[in-house]
Amino acid sequence: MAVRIQFTTLLIRIDRLTAVAPDGVAAITARWSPSWRDEHLLAVAFMDMGARDLAAELEGMGLVLRDTSTGERVWRDIAVVDYYDGPTLPCAWLECDLARHVAWLKGTVPGPIAGPEREHEEAPVRVSPDKFQQLLQSQHPPLFAPPQPAAPARPTRPGRTHPGEHEAVLLPLTQQIAAELLQIIPLSARIDTVVFLAHFPSPGEVVKAGLVLHDVDGELRSMPLPPLTAEARRLLEQLSRYESGNRLTSIEIKIAGDGRVTTDFGIAPPKSREELEDLLRRRFGSVPEGKPPRPAAPQGFMGKLKALFGAGPRVTLHPQPSLRHVPPTERLSLFLDPLDGIHEGWDDEPAATGAANASTAARPAGGAPAFDLAAFHRAEAQRVAGTAAPQPSGFTPSGPQLVVPAQDGLFAAEARGFRRRAFAEFHRERPDLRFDAGHERLVRDLGPLGQLRFTAWNGHLNRADLHVEGLPSLDELLARLQPVLAALGGLGPVSSALGTRSPAGVTRPEPVTYDELRRYLVPDSPFGTKVFPCWLLGAPAHTKVGLDLGCGLPDDRPAFSYLVSIAHI
Repeated sequence: MAVRIQFTTLLIRIDRLTAVAPDGVAAITARWSPSWRDEHLLAVAFMDMGARDLAAELEGMGLVLRDTSTGERVWRDIAVVDYYDGPTLPCAWLECDLARHVAWLKGTVPGPIAGPEREHEEAPVRVSPDKFQQLLQSQHPPLFAPPQPAAPARPTRPGRTHPGEHEAVLLPLTQQIAAELLQIIPLSARIDTVVFLAHFPSPGEVVKAGLVLHDVDGELRSMPLPPLTAEARRLLEQLSRYESGNRLTSIEIKIAGDGRVTTDFGIAPPKSREELEDLLRRRFGSVPEGKPPRPAAPQGFMGKLKALFGAGPRVTLHPQPSLRHVPPTERLSLFLDPLDGIHEGWDDEPAATGAANASTAARPAGGAPAFDLAAFHRAEAQRVAGTAAPQPSGFTPSGPQLVVPAQDGLFAAEARGFRRRAFAEFHRERPDLRFDAGHERLVRDLGPLGQLRFTAWNGHLNRADLHVEGLPSLDELLARLQPVLAALGGLGPVSSALGTRSPAGVTRPEPVTYDELRRYLVPDSPFGTKVFPCWLLGAPAHTKVGLDLGCGLPDDRPAFSYLVSIAHI
């Protein structure tokens, strides 16, 4: 037998459908129409893009839509066939007769043709352009009515800007300032990081501070930023006079040794010069001061004579890095515009009608599920109240659990000694930590466990993280987790953090089983990371210690991760 092709027809091999879903044929024919079949192929016709929804449903049932193993995209378990052009991709198991608009499984004998009860015309009605214009004008008069005067424009809210307006003015200025900063740094300095702060107490007034972190014989040293050029001072004054809904009060430019430039903009109350210098001391005061190398002074008559002719001692000069500007992660309009002046495009969208709401509420089979807003509000109310999230019905955690030993591990010592202090002071107390100037963090290498990274906020220690990601399977994650649990010894027990904001909100510990982790940590979306959070309930009262296990699909490949965090409360 053979099947009729109408409009755009999606053909499904019945043998492959029943292999993954024994009742698949009945399910498809019940939900999708018009449909027809012979003993080998099931056909569903579409006049719109609905074939995509059916293809997504079939893929969810286990069918493989396309095959690219040979380097060419071909149909595998299904085929989409056009009424006039035939299969939209090559298909080795399908034969078509475009003259009769029929298709059949290759290797079988085409017999009687299965098709819909009503077929469209063999050839569409053709009309001349003049006749088409007459028909269009008679059936749709509004299209040919004279143009009406444009409606008056709606008044815009004060302070409103469109995305990109602030960036178009401010980023070129800060990029020029970064280039000017490089001009004042001696070439004998091997740059690691340049940090420059400028605050604007009032329009036209600039308070600034900065330093250069550079390498001297393999050791990190710091020196004050030399005086700025006249052009840099002019650009800073221009920045200080920038007009916006919320006044721009500060910038911070950071230049890395590889040329990457990041710029942060601020609207907080500006600081004085003394406050800026104190902030730099808290952030970088642990780095010893040191000037870049300079040639030794010539000694004696011959030394001075050699220096006169350029034959004296020399120092190594380092070329300036090529600047590569990293754009801000957030739009500047988010904080430079008043809160009621941010342009989000909502005014340009027509109001939804009742019919539109009804159509979006009833999703087609295979489409995205409707979002249950009431369920979201219930979950948020439970989170705020600090109650434990309910377990899914029919599932009770059982079996081996995440357990930390009673004996103190290295994280217990870090948590008990974790307190708020100036970052530079903490670095001086911990010479075993390496300073990463570009990211402004201290690093402790823990071997196979990963790197413990200490970070600061406003110049003060506030957090320590151990983050390992990119593990290819859950089994490898669980194997790598065993020494991590040992390092967390003395901070137990481990409790699920789902539905809680802090360990203080846990009234009854919820053990975390490996069975539950295998059920939860299934990488099924490339658009983010699924996280199973845990608390360590034995942490000191002044800290929060968490263990987050995650999974995702970056680059369409499963990736698992763990994150140990120690935060000051």
